[in-house]
Order: sequence, then structure tokens, then C-alpha cells
Amino acid sequence: MSLFFTSLHTWGLVVCLALPGQPASPLLSPTEWQSSLQLKNTSQRKLKDVLHELKERFGVDILFGDQLVQGLTVPKTALDPKASLEENLDRVLKNSGLHYRKAKDGAYLIVGQRLDKTTERELPQTSARPSSPVASQQPSLEVQDQVITGKVTDEKGEGLPGVNILLKGTSRGNTTDAEGNFKLTIPESADNTLVFSLVGYMSQEVAVGTRTTIDVQLKQDIKSLEEVVVIGYGTVKKSDVTGAVASIDSKNIEKVNRVDAASAIQGQVPGVMVQRTDNKPGSGGFNIRIRGASTIHTTETAANAGYTPGQNPLFIVDGIFVNDISFLNPADIDRMDVLKDASATAIYGSRGTNGVVIIQTKKGESGKLTVRYNNYVGVKEVYHLPPIYNTTGYVDYLKDVVVGNQYASGNYNFTRNDVNLPNYLNAEELKNINDGVSTNWIDLITRKGFQTNHTLDLSGGNKSTVYAIGFGYTQDKGTTRGEDFNRYTLRGNLSSDLTSWLNLSYNNYVTVATQNAGSFEAFRSAYRLKPIGRAYNEDGSLKFLPTAKETQVTNPLLDIENEIRETKYLNYLGDIAVRLKLVPGMTFTSKFSPNIKYTRYGEYRGKYTKSSVGNQSSTRAQVENYLDFSYTWDNIVNYDTKINDDNKINATFVYSQYNAQNESYSLQVRNFSSDDYLFYNLGAGSTVNNYSSRYLKQTLESFTGRINYSLKDKYIFTVTGRYDGSSILAEGNKWAFFPSAAFAWRMIDEGFLKSQNLFSDAKLRLSYGKTGNNGAGGGLSPLGSLSLLSPSYTNINDQSMSTLFITGLANKNLTWEHTAEINVGLDFGLFKNRLTGSLDVYDRTTNNIIFFRPLPLATGFPGTYDNIGKASNRGVELGLNAVVIDANKFRWSVNLNFAANRNKVLKLNGSSDEIIFGSQGATLIHKVGQPMGSFYYFKANGIWGTDQVEEARKYGQKPGQVRVVDVDGDGQITESRDRMIIGNSAPKWTGGMTHSFTYKNFDLSVFAYTSQGAMAASNFHRSFAFAYDNEPARLWNGYRTDYWTPDNQTSNWFQPGNGGTYSSAYKYMDVSFVKVGYMTLGYRLPADLLSKARIGSLRVYATVQNPFTFTKYDGWDPENASRNDWGGAFMSRTYMAGLNLSF
Repeated sequence: MSLFFTSLHTWGLVVCLALPGQPASPLLSPTEWQSSLQLKNTSQRKLKDVLHELKERFGVDILFGDQLVQGLTVPKTALDPKASLEENLDRVLKNSGLHYRKAKDGAYLIVGQRLDKTTERELPQTSARPSSPVASQQPSLEVQDQVITGKVTDEKGEGLPGVNILLKGTSRGNTTDAEGNFKLTIPESADNTLVFSLVGYMSQEVAVGTRTTIDVQLKQDIKSLEEVVVIGYGTVKKSDVTGAVASIDSKNIEKVNRVDAASAIQGQVPGVMVQRTDNKPGSGGFNIRIRGASTIHTTETAANAGYTPGQNPLFIVDGIFVNDISFLNPADIDRMDVLKDASATAIYGSRGTNGVVIIQTKKGESGKLTVRYNNYVGVKEVYHLPPIYNTTGYVDYLKDVVVGNQYASGNYNFTRNDVNLPNYLNAEELKNINDGVSTNWIDLITRKGFQTNHTLDLSGGNKSTVYAIGFGYTQDKGTTRGEDFNRYTLRGNLSSDLTSWLNLSYNNYVTVATQNAGSFEAFRSAYRLKPIGRAYNEDGSLKFLPTAKETQVTNPLLDIENEIRETKYLNYLGDIAVRLKLVPGMTFTSKFSPNIKYTRYGEYRGKYTKSSVGNQSSTRAQVENYLDFSYTWDNIVNYDTKINDDNKINATFVYSQYNAQNESYSLQVRNFSSDDYLFYNLGAGSTVNNYSSRYLKQTLESFTGRINYSLKDKYIFTVTGRYDGSSILAEGNKWAFFPSAAFAWRMIDEGFLKSQNLFSDAKLRLSYGKTGNNGAGGGLSPLGSLSLLSPSYTNINDQSMSTLFITGLANKNLTWEHTAEINVGLDFGLFKNRLTGSLDVYDRTTNNIIFFRPLPLATGFPGTYDNIGKASNRGVELGLNAVVIDANKFRWSVNLNFAANRNKVLKLNGSSDEIIFGSQGATLIHKVGQPMGSFYYFKANGIWGTDQVEEARKYGQKPGQVRVVDVDGDGQITESRDRMIIGNSAPKWTGGMTHSFTYKNFDLSVFAYTSQGAMAASNFHRSFAFAYDNEPARLWNGYRTDYWTPDNQTSNWFQPGNGGTYSSAYKYMDVSFVKVGYMTLGYRLPADLLSKARIGSLRVYATVQNPFTFTKYDGWDPENASRNDWGGAFMSRTYMAGLNLSF
């Protein structure tokens, strides 16, 4: 120990251990300490003893080199019981040549040179007060400049240009020249330290001492290569990854600041498309596709959202399989790892064919108790509202519709001036127009929303036990009245080494949430209603019908007040694990992970709602209860050994059981005598309208093995195999084997790349693997492959008799879907890692796709599940990280990602090469040689003009109507010959970009993402361009746009009232967009300021979420343009402020 302190004395440094960022506070009161001082020796005291006394007084460890303070004494009056630690240190060190300095972690450091090192002497007498004149009597020390020169080189000995050299604790510095040489003038001091830094290299601190020449060699920063990536049932260093894996850490998740976890990866990961399908608070509606669509289906994967090919990936939260991640508080997430290629997902076998998203929540870390508090508060506003008419515009629109009706009948001489409004508007409507009534129904149902999140984390532990607990609260008040979402989360985990060979860990995550979805009618009613109606009666009460004539659309404000749709759920994730160290390098882990979710949905539609049309007998209440219980039991053996420096092996073997049970109960009752009961008293309703119940169960059993072999840390091999058995497939076909193999070559470590300066990192990856799907994507549910009996009733001799009938046709040959994928990837670093990235190219083919095959009616069955086809996905993904500028405390970095995927149906078994189906008013097709789920309709080719009357007549059309392409040129338009594939809901390419700027304590981030080339059957345009234009007297409000009239024939849209047979062709629209996801400005308060308040760090920030959307699409939201407007919601922009605080 004496040698240690002697070394410290050489540099004039004393280390003081204290809680990071915590100013020392007295453990004794001033009175108690004063009493203790009176018991001390009344003469001079050794400085060493005084420092020890300060340590005890303020509860800090003050360590110092014995030789540094040897022989130095201070008078009794040097210490002041009422003064702080720092004031007392000033007093006892005064005139000694020594002084204190606070270390980066909050400790106090004693530095400097003794004025007299050779003789023991007494310090001059000082008063207990800082007013002592002694200091002014001491000789001043003249500060001399010190000139430092030197050279900075890399590990090859080559000079490094642009290296930042900074005198620690000051702003004085310089940079190296083109050869790596530098010169720096600094004030002479024994404790000077220079900091050398350069992007892509590890920073280095060098004590100056008395030297005037300093040469430094910087080592390449391999921190990013040593980052651990979660790959399923284990982790691996990023440098050893052989598959296509992308990661997002908690810092990036916190920047996004979203209510839902799925938004955290939107636009952040190449090859991952995240489509928001619902803008209601707490809806959790997302379509997430990793590398395109592998499964054929014809149903919506998100309710009322329109058709999107493919299926969501497998989500795993802390080792537990979940169907969605909307229950998570994003602030609780430590990292998200996305497994994309088959070699990475093969470890999950049959469940990994659509990709895997592994989420780890925050865990405890050894050390002192750390407290973190994060929050934000913000207001929301609607934006990107589709244009509709006010009263003046509506009247002109109505006249043009009447003219359009005349053109549709062949009367081309009819004009606006010929329209007689009383033929279409009643006296009340005409009076409202004359009175200047122009009701903006959108303004009436919308409001300023509110959003806030508060998260408190506590963690700590020691070498054997770590713990963490987190509390979270989220509130999201929607921009439409009646919509809100509240979520409470509780997270806790504990891991303890009970012995040297036994570890026990427990994790849990509990969510309690309530979503009020509001009225499903109000949103679309506000767009449907004419502006010439009134919302209020003369007495200020709400009118049920805005006009007496309007009996179909009711006042949306009354729907908001009288329609309740409330969902409450309790979600519990648990995980208890025991890990045994069997032999050196080998562990066995057994963990049981239950997932329990109880959901209650309650709905009530009162008398004054659209569905009840003012009749008390039509009031309804409905309650649905769902209980979802599943568990995973994993038994994992892991063996990690190093044969020698060149040969390393890691092997993982897993036996796993998965069991899922779902039960549901529903009851709807009508005719309530009062609206006060809502859905809490179903017995108050006189009519039971319907009831149902359901129970489902499925199991999966798996045997898994994976071996990683590293040769010289340059050649890395991974082999994986999984054998799965699924309960929902036919007997004899329940089990399947899914293998994969991958190879990575760290080329940067080869001799032929040693002499070049372009690449600082290079790794080539090659993989092949197979995964599976048990048919859930195609709609196959438990028992779906079997013939089942269902109860019914029949009449025999005028008596009702219970019967049974067969509901389905069994398919004994139904087997697994198989997906095989080849992936070639390159991980690289350029220009000393100022530019890093990954490039992946893949080819994925899915065989034996499971789909419900329709059968002829003569069979007596609608169809059966069968393995019908084959499809492929080919694509490219690119992720880049660049440091554009890093100089003079300013840093600008850019993260960029790009992905393009081409999907194609390769084969459909049977006599037909196509499957035509519909969704949300659109016609779609699965066709061999074309992308899955393409839009299949006539292609618009402009609008017939008045100079094309004769040509239009040949096709049975008239001027002002939509013209479509005559594909076969036979002079007529037919469905069988002239419909064509006009687009696809999947984008041609996606991308995202984040710009991050830091200057001193300020930070600025701007994130944008894009989807290009996707098409949608726009629900807004289908509903409001131009609804009821064939009945002008019923005409709803409509899409305000530049439409065709006899005087405006170069317009974008067809003539209202005269769209013709093919007007829907105009409603298939390009929905490409660029959205700015967030713009955030933050400031981190200085550490020396915070230390006085015992605060470790504090950052305050302001954010604008979704500030801009750039798109040609003028409906509600290009991201979910196909969504049904029943239950729809507005896109919103959020202004928020928040803080990140730690102790």
C-alpha cells in the first residue's frame, strides 16, 4: 500500500472515494463536532490527522500519499464546525502549495506541489474565519507558460491528423497537423493533464508533469465491436455476429419519446416496415413487416385497417413470447434486437419465419443505489386535415352535382344557373343558409390533446446480488373528445448468486391500462354532415338531428356524450430462473415464464346515438371478457470454452415447452329503461340480443441446438437446428426440423488489409437457414385442421330437436410452411470508423403456404386449409452511421437506413393461378408472378372531355366521367380482360435518417422516415368523393378539390354526380410520404452545479413530435389510408417538454 501512495505522491494526486455527483454533507452536527474538537490537542495538529477528521465528519474517504503531507501541521483554529467540507479544505490547505479538486465521479482530489518538501514545518496561524489576513502576507507564485510539442500516431506508427488535444478542465487546446504533429502552450502546473481524442479511437489522458515533449499512440476504439447483441437464448459480441441482426438501445428509444413501443423502431431499422393502423390513443394498432410478406392471407391483420400482406414478427419480452408490445412503457426498455435473416431466427424455428423482435427491459447493475426519473408533458393538436366545404362552398358543390346528374343523363346544356335550390334543400336548410350558418363539425369534436409520461427507476446491488424496480405512468388524451388512454406499469427484477455455483433470478412486468376509444361514429359523422345544419338548439342544448331532413347522420357531439367504449386490461409477465454452474464453462438454466392477460371490454350506446336513433328500445350494452394465459418453460445448457488462443467454442442446447390457452365470453343486451346503467348492469336490459363463448388451446414443443466456433477471432461459424412439434397441424405432420448455418470472416484482420488506410473494419457474413410457420398467418387456429361438430336445432314433428353437424373438412396432409433464406452481408468501417455500416442482400423463399382453399358448394363445405403455394422476397438493406464533424466541442453525426424488397407469388397449387378477394372496398389479388396482395382494378386514364363525346359513347360513357385503359384494345371494358394489377400496399422502399448535433452541453436531434411507392384504396376519397352525388337532396359534405366541370376540363378529379362506372379507379392512390418523427433540443446542466444539490445528472429538453408530413396524399393519414373511417382518428402533432434526472 505504501508503494501505491508513494506513486500517487509522485504525481501529486490523492484519490478520494465518494458517491458520484454527491456533495459531502456533515454526519455530525456543528455542536457535536465543536465538542469533539475541544477534546483534541490544543496545539498544532498534523494535516494528515485533520484530513482524516474531515473524512469522518462529512462521511467521505479522503486518501492521500503519506509523503505528500508528511510533516505538515495546522493550528487547532483551522477547522470551522459551521463551514462546509470545501471551505474547511480551503483553510487547512492554505499556503501549503496543495489544493483540492473534485474528480469526475464526485470525489475530492488533493493536488499540487508542496512549498517545502524537505523540512517539517508549521503552517501559519489562521483564524476560524476566512477573513484572516495571513494569506495576503504570503509570497505570490508567478505562473509560467509551458510549451508542449509532440506527435500522435496510430497503432501502425503513422501520424494521425485532426486529433483534438485539450488541457483537461479548460477550453485551451489544439489539433494535430497532417503528419500528426502538435504544439500547445499551457500554464505551468504540476497537475496538468492533456486529453487526446479522435473519432474511431479511444481517448487517452496523459499527465504532463515537467515534460515538454509528449508522443502519444491512440488505439482503435473497438467498443462498438465488443457490444453485446441478443441472438436468442444467449448473447454474442457484435464482432462475432454471423446473421442479420439490428439493435436499438435505450438512448435511441428515449429520443423517440413515444407512448407505444412499436413506434420506437419505426424508421430506425433497415428492412423493418412499421405501419401505424390506428391513431386513437392506446390502440396499439400496427402492421410490422420484416423483409416483406411470407404468408398468403386475405384478411386484415389489424382491425378495420385495410389489407397489408404478411404477418407481424414474433415478439419476445424478457424471454417471454407475446403477441403485441403495446402494454410496454418504452421508457422501461433497455434494448431491442431485431433478428431478420433465417440463420438468426432459426433458433425460434416455426415461430421465426416472419422475423423476431427481442426486447429486454432494464435490469439492475451492481453498485450504489441509482435513482433515475424521466418525464415529459405535452399538448397535441390535429393536423393534415382533408379539405371539405363550408356553407358557401357546399352550395356551389351541390349545384355542380346537379349539373353532373344532368350530364350523366346526356343533357350537356344544363348549367349551374339552371339549378333551383329549393328542389334539393328544404325551408329549414335554406333559412340556415340565409342566416349565415356554417357549422365546422370538425372543430366541434376536436380539442387540444394532452400527453405525459413519468418513469421512476431504482437499481443497485453488489457483486452477488443486483436489483431494479421501476414505476411508470402514461396518460394520452386524444384530440377527439371522449378519447383517452391511461397506463400504469410496475417492473421489478432481482438476480442473486446464492453460492458460487447457484444463481436465482426473478423478473416481472405488470401493466394496468384503460382505453376509452370514444364514439366510433363521431369522427365520420363530422365529415358527412352538411355545414348548413346546426349543432345546438336555441336554448343551447344539443340538437339530435342537425336538420329535420337529415335522419341518417346524427349530431356527433351527442354520440361523444352517449357512446362509451372502454377497454381495461391487466397484463402480467413473470420469469423465474435458476442457473447452475455445472463445470467450468458450463451452465444449466431452467426458467418458467408465465404471461397472463385479463381484458374487459365494455360498450354502451345510449338513446341519443346514431345506432339507437333516439329510441330507448334500441339502446344496447355489451360486455366482453378475455382471459389469455400462456407459459414458456425453457431448459438451457450453455457451454463456453477456449481450447487455445485460436480456437473458441460456444454451444447452446434448449428444451422448451410453450402452452397457450385463450377463453372469451360476450353478452349483448338491449332495451334499457335508463342510460345511467351504462354497461355495468346488464340485467337492466330487457332483451338479450346475443351471447357467445370460446376456448382455444395450443402447444408447441421444441428441441434446439446452436454451436458457435471461432478460429483466430477471424473465422466464425454458427450452426443451428430446431425440431418443433405443433398441436394445431394434422397428425403425422406435427413435427419438423429447421436448420441453419452461417459464416463470418473478419477480413480487417487479414494481412492484405493491414497496409491500407481506407477500411478500419470489414466483416463478411454468409448465411443460409430454414424457418417454419404452423399456419397461424393464413388463419389456421387450434383444431382448424380437423373436422368438428357444432350444435344446432331442427324441427321434427313440430318439435325443436338438438342436432350436430360437421363444420369443416379435415386435411390429413396439412403440413408446415417452410421458409428458406440466403443472406450475404458486409459490416464495414471507413476513414478510421468515421463512417460505419452494414449492407445485406437476401433471397427468401416460402413453400407450402397454408391458406383456406374454397371448395365447390356441392361438397357441402365452404373450404379447407391446405398447403397452396410458394412465394419469394428478395431485397437489399443498408444502414450507415457517420460522424460528419467532431471538433471544438461540436459533433454532428448522421444515422441513415434504406431497404427495398421485391415480393412475388411463385406458385399456387390447383387449377387457378390467382386468388381474387376484397378488403375495405378494395379489390385485391394473389397472382403467380406478381406481388402478394396486389390491387386489382381498372387503371384510370384521365377524364372524358366534351370534345370526346363520340369516343366515350363507344365505351358507354360520357364527358366528365373517368376513363380507364382498354387493356386488350377490343373497344370495350370488361372485368375479365381489362382489370390489371395497379399497385401494392407494400412500399417499394423505406428509409430513415437521424441527425444528431452536440455542442458543449446542448444536443439537437432531428429524425425523419419515409415510405415510397405504396398504394392504398383511400377510404377518405371513397367516402367523400363524392358521397350521395346521385341523390343531390341527400348530398353529404364532400372532398373539396379541383374537379371537372364543363368550364374546367383540366382538373384532377371527375365531375361530381357524373363519375361513371369506373370512378373508383381514381380512389386507388399513391400514399408515399416523408414524416419528420421528432425534433428535440436538450441541455445537460453542468456537473459542478448539480453536485451541490446531490444530483448526478440532469437534462432538460423540448420536443416536437410529428411536426411535418410531406405527401401528395390529401386524406387523413397516408400511413393508414385504407383504414375504415368508422372508429377513425386524426393524425396529431405534439409539443412537449421533459427532463432526465439521476441521483
